[in-house]
Amino acid sequence: MQSTWMLDWEGAVVAGPAVCGGKGWNLGRLHRYGFPVPVGGVLVAEAYNRFMDQTPVREISRKAAAIGARDVPSPEAVRQLAGLQQAITDAELFPETLAALERFMVHSGLADRPVAVRSSATAEDSTEHSFAGIHQSFLNLRGLPAIMAAIRRCYASLWTPQAVAYRRHRGLSDEAVACAVVICAMVTRPGEESPAAAGVAFACDPRTGRRDLITISAAPGLGEGVVSGSVNPEEISVHKENGILTLTLHTRGGRSDRVLTDEQALALARLTERVHWALGDGQLPQDVEWAFDGDRFWLLQARPVTSLPLVTFPGAEKLPVIWSNANLKEAVPGLQSTLSWSLIKPAITHIMYSHLPMVGYPVPPGLEVLRRFSGRAYFDLTAMQWAMYDALGLLPSEFIKGLGGHQPPIPVPSLEPLKGPQGHRRMRTRLRFILWLRRQMKELPVRIAEFRQAMRERRDDESSRLTSFELLAGFIERAELTRDFGPRFQAANMNAGAWTTRLMDLLSKFAPGRAQAMASALLAGSGKVTTAEHGYRLYDLAAVARTDAEAAAYLTRHPLDPQGWRSLPASSPFRRELERFLEEFGHRAVYEGEIANPRWNEDPTYLLEQVRDLLESGKTHSPREMARAARAAGEAELTRLPWYVRPLVRWLAGKAQEGAALREAAKSAFASIAEPGRRHFLEMGRRLVAAGKLDDPTDVFHLAWVELEMYLRDEWDGTGARALVADRKARDAAWLAEEPSDVYILDAEGHPAAMPGEVVPPSVVPSGDGNVLAGIGVSAGRATGVARVIRHPREGHLLQEGDVLVAPSTDPGWTPLFLRASAVVMEVGGYLSHGAIVAREYGLPAVVNIPGLLRTVRTGQRLVVDGDAGTVTVTSD
Repeated sequence: MQSTWMLDWEGAVVAGPAVCGGKGWNLGRLHRYGFPVPVGGVLVAEAYNRFMDQTPVREISRKAAAIGARDVPSPEAVRQLAGLQQAITDAELFPETLAALERFMVHSGLADRPVAVRSSATAEDSTEHSFAGIHQSFLNLRGLPAIMAAIRRCYASLWTPQAVAYRRHRGLSDEAVACAVVICAMVTRPGEESPAAAGVAFACDPRTGRRDLITISAAPGLGEGVVSGSVNPEEISVHKENGILTLTLHTRGGRSDRVLTDEQALALARLTERVHWALGDGQLPQDVEWAFDGDRFWLLQARPVTSLPLVTFPGAEKLPVIWSNANLKEAVPGLQSTLSWSLIKPAITHIMYSHLPMVGYPVPPGLEVLRRFSGRAYFDLTAMQWAMYDALGLLPSEFIKGLGGHQPPIPVPSLEPLKGPQGHRRMRTRLRFILWLRRQMKELPVRIAEFRQAMRERRDDESSRLTSFELLAGFIERAELTRDFGPRFQAANMNAGAWTTRLMDLLSKFAPGRAQAMASALLAGSGKVTTAEHGYRLYDLAAVARTDAEAAAYLTRHPLDPQGWRSLPASSPFRRELERFLEEFGHRAVYEGEIANPRWNEDPTYLLEQVRDLLESGKTHSPREMARAARAAGEAELTRLPWYVRPLVRWLAGKAQEGAALREAAKSAFASIAEPGRRHFLEMGRRLVAAGKLDDPTDVFHLAWVELEMYLRDEWDGTGARALVADRKARDAAWLAEEPSDVYILDAEGHPAAMPGEVVPPSVVPSGDGNVLAGIGVSAGRATGVARVIRHPREGHLLQEGDVLVAPSTDPGWTPLFLRASAVVMEVGGYLSHGAIVAREYGLPAVVNIPGLLRTVRTGQRLVVDGDAGTVTVTSD
């Protein structure tokens, strides 16, 4: 029964923290999301305000408001605050409050049960202020008189010297902090007065800042001793391997006897991680208070960890953290679903620095590699720059140039990192890195083939026939395969960059000002880049369809039936060619990093639309001719170099081509894990729909992996899943309306900071020929055409033959559009980004890394794209 003064958990969620305080609101949210929360509710903060407005409490509290931060410890202030506390405990609650409290106790079944009474201040348990250990709680209370007395003591606890000093230190006025009160059932072992065990758990290590650990403190009986530090608890650390994919026990200690079994500790760790995702988006670690009744864990409190030490590389501790989306905008574009983010974040965290320990350079455990701003992915660029500098002697400016994006370089001790004792160490590490990279590249083609075959074998599992245990085991198996293959994929990325850099360095010595243009021309038309190849193959499909009357008729029908091609005769050349295409490339998708997006094997609509557009365009000449022409131009320019350098240039160009091909092949293989994974996730969604927990199977993509894991383990029955999905959809809609910056620079506490030598992104520069946009030329050549701004491949039908494709970034889903464009211009990217590699392979002029491109260029404007100079000139509207 709801009232103005007393709210149940559902009412607390609606009312919010300003009414119910942080503790009451968070418990209401946990209850909404299906967590085990004891029966209870919240006496609202307005009851405190009204209570404090009565005399003599009002008069004494007004005098206490004048106590300054420095005065709090003084005897006079302590005496004054003690008098106020006594006045509060002596005062009477208002009759309306008492009536609402009594009705609630009877209606909720708590009238004859032991309860806990806990303060829930309005600024408490928030992202800014925890008030940990400041305000009071009272346990094992029975009857209305005892509860009323405890409420007054909760009110009084806002006026202890510790509470007042905390508010003064935090800059909070007394009026800004009111006291709601949580009243809930005690968690006890059946037939006893206390639980089997209780304690606290953190989705991190609060002492070191490590984010790869879940730390648990457990003691027999009530947990108050653990919270207050008066008992010696069992300390348990659970390691999050490869992020959150698997949990294994890390350490135990603190006392000789075992409070929790290993299985219980792991179950509690998963529950804590689930709170971390439900309340903290997997980013803001949560501090959880729990109790165990001998059969089930109950949550008594959850709040953000407000102060966590920064984990970074030695030497970078005092630098601000640069959070940049740089080339992540291409690999992880836009807003990721909760499920995708819960998979991508641990995968990239595992991969990012996987090469450094291999060459003897330690990586701090628990480093926060990625985080989200407005739902978009960013990485810690400060840590990345420092690691590349200190391990391999790569200057920040050089690293940023290869990465793409416009962000500041970090200051470093020396601009000659390969000199002196530290330089010698870096040279040795660099040599070990080169040797390690060579070994990886020798093995990579075989590893790529093995990984692709493993995913093909798992692709056709009959998901509906698998038990929950088999679905879970399948996920863990794929995660283990990914953990092994991920560092090889990262090695392929670095290998491609290494050979391309050497090629351009050599050309810079013999062809100053032309190195980048020559390199891109020499890299065109290799025929080895898988993402370029599937673009060529779509062109071939259109050519086949022109000679297959039934296929041509099918493709021209509106609306297009994505599965209609299966009804074509088995002898249909188009059908056979499409089957071969899907066998090779069907595991890919538009924005394939988002697992919510269907793979082409599942829904080939986008591919068939591209084939139809090519068919209707009437274009007959092969796009391979343009690539061959670009390569021929590069070879012709090469003849003007000294004879003795030409063989080395050709050799380096060949190695760079092989490197680019291996990178794209590794990326294609890595993407294949999503195909069997997506099928299994949709099956989990169907089961949650059948259980009445979700409305649609695709809603599963709004759940984090740990939530699905607990569902499969039968540790969560899906209660609250519908509410989670609804709230996350609303949050995502709000995020989509935001336009976050490409770079955020924060101090260790998360506040905005400045970086010495900050780079200001270049603006539009007027010239005699129009407005010139400066970027990075990644594919040689010059082209003029009408701008066509395309924000998503689904808008590809708007691109006309010969248009300049203007895009935010590209992934393999964009490749077919390249074949109709005269040039490509992208807002983000670098020399080794996917779009750059494919543009070079096609011999298509391309400029990338132009900040604000989509706000500057409009469809219909005439552009001159100079891939040699790295400029785009807007000549007219």
